[in-house]
Amino acid sequence: MQPSFSVYHEGYGAELVCPSCGGNCLHHDRIDIFERGEDQDQGIHVLVAEGQGTFNTDLAGNPSARRDGLSIHFWCEDCSAKPVLTIAQHKCNAFVNFK
Repeated sequence: MQPSFSVYHEGYGAELVCPSCGGNCLHHDRIDIFERGEDQDQGIHVLVAEGQGTFNTDLAGNPSARRDGLSIHFWCEDCSAKPVLTIAQHKCNAFVNFK
């Protein structure tokens, strides 16, 4: 799903809208950070959720097939959607997507 944004607010940025209902009441409740060298099988995974941070080497779920990635898990206040915003590095490009 393609991320879309609502009104841009100077000093804050643009409002991310729910890919399911178009509402702007999204809350993030989990962040996954993946770091690894180019095409490496091993790397670092940091998970931040529920007031805690964990650190491991499990790269399952990395949105990038080759490098670093970031996943931000949301829940929508206006509907039952739980979209995940991903940022994936591939070569010199950064790709943003909703899953």
